[in-house]
Amino acid sequence: MKITIVGLPGSGKSTLAKRIAGKLHLPLIHIDHLWLEGGGGYDSRSTPNPERTHAFVRAKIMEAIQSESWVSDGFYPKIQPKIAERADLIIFLDAPLWRRLLNHTKRIFNRAERYEEVTFWEDLAFFFEMIGRDSTKSSKVNSVLEPYQSKIVILKSKREVEYFLNKLQFSYTQQV
Repeated sequence: MKITIVGLPGSGKSTLAKRIAGKLHLPLIHIDHLWLEGGGGYDSRSTPNPERTHAFVRAKIMEAIQSESWVSDGFYPKIQPKIAERADLIIFLDAPLWRRLLNHTKRIFNRAERYEEVTFWEDLAFFFEMIGRDSTKSSKVNSVLEPYQSKIVILKSKREVEYFLNKLQFSYTQQV
């Protein structure tokens, strides 16, 4: 099974990806980790060499998605169509801005679960980035995923995520 999870920052992509990977014993592709590993900053403006970082991320993702099963999380418009093409299922976490800002607040103060490359102050500054991305990136997510509508499941709340996880586990174990 190949699953990709997309959504705006703070929507819960990484959390859901970890939970799915754990329940279904699937390899996990954290695109944000690849971005940081490739020399990326907390956003494109703070990345010293964005072209090199994009090339690194693209190469790593193209290699990883050749596997027969995986879960990926993140949304990078330049590579997302390739991921979506290979995926059996696309989960779009369409959480409202207030929920995403609350999620980000929680992760700022739970530093143990944050990327060590991203400082507390960069995380604080990211609030403004999240607000700015709310309208511009939302339409970009929709346009990138448009050709893959038959594979998309949209989840808008924690309740929907929990229901989906229970159903996914049941469906997967019935197929095995």
